[in-house]
Amino acid sequence: MSRARSWKRPTGAVATAVAALLVPSALLLQPADATTTPLIGTFTITAGSCSGGTASGTYVRMVLSGGTNAAGPYFSNSDSTCSDNTYTLLSPGSSGGLVTGSYQSQPSPAFDASGNSLSSAITEPVAFEGVNFSTATNAVDPQTGLHVPAPSIEANGTTLTGNLQSVGVSWNNQEFNQGSPKPDGSAPANTTPVSGTYDPSTGAYTLQWSSQIVGGPFNGFSGFWNLTGRFIPSAAGGEATPPGTPPASPGTPTTSGASQSAAAGTGAARSAGGSGPVTNADVASSSTTTTTTSVAAAAPKVARGHTRTVLTTRTITTGATGWHAPIWLVGLVAVLGALGVAGALLSERALRRQRQPLRP
Repeated sequence: MSRARSWKRPTGAVATAVAALLVPSALLLQPADATTTPLIGTFTITAGSCSGGTASGTYVRMVLSGGTNAAGPYFSNSDSTCSDNTYTLLSPGSSGGLVTGSYQSQPSPAFDASGNSLSSAITEPVAFEGVNFSTATNAVDPQTGLHVPAPSIEANGTTLTGNLQSVGVSWNNQEFNQGSPKPDGSAPANTTPVSGTYDPSTGAYTLQWSSQIVGGPFNGFSGFWNLTGRFIPSAAGGEATPPGTPPASPGTPTTSGASQSAAAGTGAARSAGGSGPVTNADVASSSTTTTTTSVAAAAPKVARGHTRTVLTTRTITTGATGWHAPIWLVGLVAVLGALGVAGALLSERALRRQRQPLRP
């Protein structure tokens, strides 16, 4: 007597074969996400200017306690060169602007005998109510004593975000953290995240954030910062090299860590009057330390010269396109998966026939 065959759940072999077909194909065919890219280099600063009472370029504005960035009320700086003296205009320092990936620490001593700030790497000291103030980024925040990360800015297409916990201001023998977030990771009251816009083709950028002052004579006030200029990647790489920069050839020395800061500072050094942004030639000429970065590298040996040529590469995906699997790879995975499923099904059928009881 024959017995009707009932459906049985696929064995482990069949399930494995099905997974081999479906999972890789799904991974290969799914849309690629946009990638956030760290920008490592110098955000050169365009000096602030004022026309008709409206400031442009790089400036800072102090918001009184309880106020907002958009509506104030604002503190008036009697030393401001703008007709609206709630704007304090800033000029680039010896490094040309803000360096990411390393610190631009304040000197020692940080003040002269009159309490004027001696920091001059990011911005030139500027008068604020009779005493010069300036900016710096330090591994240990001078006001709180907390260790903070080096400045970092990331691009997602044309949008910028970042971490500027280490930004501080020195003025009148006093230290004020002006980072975002604050050194302890908080964002009190009018402290806002770092945000901005970026043009990958030209390097043009705008960065804004605000940071509430905690303690001291300006407790509860907040600084609203507006930086504009052009991003110059470091020799070790950043996002995209701005137009006009020659591509690096094999064996080109690269810098990282503190060397990046030195390269940016040396390359951005300005002549006589101390004005003008960093140029690509400046950055290239200052790259003297051979240090490989943590990217893929090939280092062929030269027997007689006892030298090593280091070729560094960096693969970066930006925008919403991302990486897509080649058509031939998708087809190959599909064929292999189908063959696996067919083989598993044939094997399963043979096992069932062997287990089927003989008919009388």
